[in-house]
Amino acid sequence: MSTIAIVGATGFTGIELVKLLENHPKINQIDLFSFSNAGKKIKDFSNDIETEDILKDFATINYNDYSLVFFACPNGTVMNAYSDFKNSKTKVIDLAADYRLDNEEVWEKYYGLKHKSPEILSEIVYGLTELNRNKIKDAKIVANPGCYPTAAIISLFPLLKEKLINENSIIIDAKSGYSGAGRNKIEAGLDKKINNNFIPYNFYKHRHKPEISQELNKASGNDVKITFSPHILPIYRGILETIYVDLNDDMLHVEIINLYNEFYKTDSFVKVSESEFSEIKNVINTNNVNLSFHVGQDKKLTIVAVIDNLIKGAAGQAVQNMNVMMGFEETTSLIK
Repeated sequence: MSTIAIVGATGFTGIELVKLLENHPKINQIDLFSFSNAGKKIKDFSNDIETEDILKDFATINYNDYSLVFFACPNGTVMNAYSDFKNSKTKVIDLAADYRLDNEEVWEKYYGLKHKSPEILSEIVYGLTELNRNKIKDAKIVANPGCYPTAAIISLFPLLKEKLINENSIIIDAKSGYSGAGRNKIEAGLDKKINNNFIPYNFYKHRHKPEISQELNKASGNDVKITFSPHILPIYRGILETIYVDLNDDMLHVEIINLYNEFYKTDSFVKVSESEFSEIKNVINTNNVNLSFHVGQDKKLTIVAVIDNLIKGAAGQAVQNMNVMMGFEETTSLIK
């Protein structure tokens, strides 16, 4: 049995972590920490939580008390805490972006902060479980992927790995529910702005662009060129990505299906549709990635990928990584 801490428990992803871990059979204690809400009950922040647990002050945390600590916090939190936990026994999963990028210069360009521990950037394991499971098993720190990158990388990795598509003409048209913006922006009025609306944003400068490129480059072995266009949907949760690629040679639909079924044959959460379009409603509150493939003329292929941005795109993937790091069954407490 293990003792776990969640730092930043009152945010959207923190709440999802609490919900997923409340009944985890291998965890005997969960301590919840906050920066500004210490002393309050966690159930005050969500109607879906039953526990009466009181939030603790993050300033009092003792890392050696925990087998693993989740940080569901703003960017910069974990790198600032690194010197405090690096020599402790605890393992850490960061749901923000502090260690997602391997390159210090690229990280600082996109996040506008001076990195506090750039010397370990290239050593941190990128926590896309389906691709890095063996590295995650032995990791001290895991960088939980972003939501958009999770869907994009799982969608494109097999095709790039097998050299089946043009690496210079990939378009990722991505749409997310507004919960991806976080509690502060919603409370500042985003939910009203998005009502009966559909908003494009951050073209060519979104922080997930270099993350997607970095991991796809590892699949290809080359410098992959992508166009990434994010949008906000007038729904609370869910991501749908429509991805356009050019095949190098003609391929039958069944050949693509067989490729993905074989590539992800040991992955419980990757669901490949043989005929239907992937839809957001089919993944809500699950840890699944649903993929569908649509072959057009002139070697055109369109992939539709859907995830729940708060589960597979954040808290669910973090629990999946925790299960691997702690030696638990990978699917424990997660819905397929």
